[in-house]
Amino acid sequence: MRKEAALEQWGALYEAAARIKDLKPWEKFWDMDMIGVQNGEEEDTVFFSVLGKGGECYGIAVYEGYEGLNTYMMLAMQKNLNLSPEYAMFNQKNLTCYWGNRDELTNKQRAVIKDLGYKYRGKNQWLYFISYEPGYWPFNMDEEEVVRMTEHMRDLEKALQCYDESGADVDFESGNMFLLTFGKDKKTWDCGEVPLPFTCFQCGHLIINDEELLSDLAKMPGCSAVLEAGVLPMGASIADKQYDRPSNPMLTLLGDAESGIMLKFEMTEPEDDAVALLAEITIAFILEYGSPKEIRVSNVIVESGLRQICDVCKIKLRRVKQLRGLETFVQEMKRFRD
Repeated sequence: MRKEAALEQWGALYEAAARIKDLKPWEKFWDMDMIGVQNGEEEDTVFFSVLGKGGECYGIAVYEGYEGLNTYMMLAMQKNLNLSPEYAMFNQKNLTCYWGNRDELTNKQRAVIKDLGYKYRGKNQWLYFISYEPGYWPFNMDEEEVVRMTEHMRDLEKALQCYDESGADVDFESGNMFLLTFGKDKKTWDCGEVPLPFTCFQCGHLIINDEELLSDLAKMPGCSAVLEAGVLPMGASIADKQYDRPSNPMLTLLGDAESGIMLKFEMTEPEDDAVALLAEITIAFILEYGSPKEIRVSNVIVESGLRQICDVCKIKLRRVKQLRGLETFVQEMKRFRD
């Protein structure tokens, strides 16, 4: 059940973020210059990306733990992974504050500012906060997120002060970050340059453990089909009473590469693993029609999800730059929706 933050909680967050603005971290850091704050286990480290050195959009993106950091790596490496900007952005897991323009804010965000008594004027001056969660549309923070973000902003303030006081000269370009480590009581700390825990997107591999299913797949005869398989963002905000924020479905698609005909597509729910769903669709096709001659994918994420299936069935798994049939289908769906 979603619980909205009280005005006092929003006030504490706005005060903490205002102090960050006074420090102007975007004058020192690029968005790839990662700042970390560790208050517990290493995998729970909070990572900060400072936005705005280019002068277009000021902000702080907060990635909680290794899971959050991995979504940042997806965004940073989207071109190398052959992912669309929409796919990378809609799969982000972070809490972000922006100093933007009035027309970027929702009515609720403007109401919070008014109730707090703040008055902003001019370009890149309006402070607002967004929560990014895979499977959902970017949305206003709830109470728990506001409380966490307030703590993160206070920790970042301390990290920025330590950075200045220590005279650190971090080699960010070599995959290092500036890390502030708190003691257990959070009254002691240490800081300095350390390597990032990883510098590339960590792509998971889908592993099927059902030996009977694997045996059935291996026995399937071949067929002449050449398929396109992909996961593409719908890019739509869909309100549903069962969720406390709008969902943003992904589309899992399987199409005939030669004709462009869509054979099967499913729209995900927020809790669904889109690549696992695509694997299920692919298995269903194989069990009904036989193993296709070739399956084409456009990125390593989908490739990793279908690798075991293709190895078992001796299907050629080919990565290509573009899946024309699938992309045309999604564009037509969006055009129809609009």
